[in-house]
Amino acid sequence: MDSGASHSFISARFASCLDVTPDCMSYILDVSTPTGTSMYTDSVYRSCKISMAGIPLYADLIVLPIRDFDVILGMDWLSAHRARMDCYHKTVDFYLPDGMTFQFKGGKWFSTPIISFIRASRYLEKGCEGYWRM
Repeated sequence: MDSGASHSFISARFASCLDVTPDCMSYILDVSTPTGTSMYTDSVYRSCKISMAGIPLYADLIVLPIRDFDVILGMDWLSAHRARMDCYHKTVDFYLPDGMTFQFKGGKWFSTPIISFIRASRYLEKGCEGYWRM
């Protein structure tokens, strides 16, 4: 989760494990990186299922040639799920539009669990029906 990212992204390498074809956006998105460079893309995987606390949430993941992260959940996703971040306590509280609430609590060193690429690929074998456990 990255409150500094306006959109949600998936790495091109990680996306190559999906057994679905991305949609083409009607525009080319120019994404500025923290290093000051730009990346351009027009591909997006729509409505990818992400399971948190057993609750299915969905994200539109824009494809980028990034290396350091498999998936970045940005402000578009965080705001759609009415998330509130507490950096001190390393928690994210979700207040879903249907009234359901739940909390995600980060670990000591990582805010999300790390899983291997092979294990993640197994989750994604069914296309966007794959999910990351958090």
